[in-house]
Amino acid sequence: MKPDVVTIGEVMGTLRFSGQFGVGTTVTPSLAGAEGNVAIGLARLEHAVAWVGSVGNDTFGQGIIKTLRGEGVDVSHVVKRPEPTGLLVSRVIGPETKSVDYHRSGSAGRIISQEQISGAIAKGPRILHVTGITPALGKAAAESIRFAVDAAREAGITVAFDVNFRGRLWGRDEAAPVLTELASLADIVIGGTGELAIVTGQHDPLEAMSTVLASGAREIVWKESDLARVLSAEGMVECPNRLVRAVDPIGAGDAFVSGYLSGVLDGLGAMERLTRAHLLGRIIVGSEGDWEGLPTRDQLAVLEAQEGVPVTGSVVR
Repeated sequence: MKPDVVTIGEVMGTLRFSGQFGVGTTVTPSLAGAEGNVAIGLARLEHAVAWVGSVGNDTFGQGIIKTLRGEGVDVSHVVKRPEPTGLLVSRVIGPETKSVDYHRSGSAGRIISQEQISGAIAKGPRILHVTGITPALGKAAAESIRFAVDAAREAGITVAFDVNFRGRLWGRDEAAPVLTELASLADIVIGGTGELAIVTGQHDPLEAMSTVLASGAREIVWKESDLARVLSAEGMVECPNRLVRAVDPIGAGDAFVSGYLSGVLDGLGAMERLTRAHLLGRIIVGSEGDWEGLPTRDQLAVLEAQEGVPVTGSVVR
């Protein structure tokens, strides 16, 4: 089946601690990773989506494949490798705040072959979605993402790039040239104030958005918890958000991206795309887990008919 969206990147196993490590603390196993979260979000909204990546032949790797397949995500381009599956550990450290530890050095997810990517691109998706997380995993991962972006552009496929800077994985100086180049190759660029500053050197979000647009992007999506904007050749559109108490702030950005890309696929206008993106973001921030609370298409129809409320909360990365 021809996919609407192909996502490429690392999906990790996760262990979610209810508090500090110790006797009596509960631990919940799951999966996480921006590209996987977006894939699930889109699949639940009945978009055809494929995830391209690698996992270890271990408990987490097998669980990731089983879970994604169960969510309706095409995993036919996923490879099991001898390296271990990456791991993310999160724990509650205060009200509306979690701390995240990565255990992904030497992980299987860093290695994604050109054959995997070419096979997925050959199916002719409408959108290729990548993030700035994968290039931070090493030279091979960065080369894979660049190969995917070049292949998609050559095939006339829309490239969506979520800057998604992770300071735990690499420094700003190292990240800037890589993220800037990817942004210049993308059709849709998504990021917050700090992320667009890394890409453009502009700390004013409006100036940063204009700079990205001038570099060749079709549209730039700027997002913060209380407001989002889209800038394109047609002008600027703003969509405000109202804050709600965060149950679990992790995954809100990926949910936002899922909602926005879903709106693109559904042919919605800029304001409607942002409204859907905000809605999915606040659903996730108001529930436990990175993706578990994401709505189905039927649930989305009910929620979109109601008055919404936006997100708050922070993640210590």
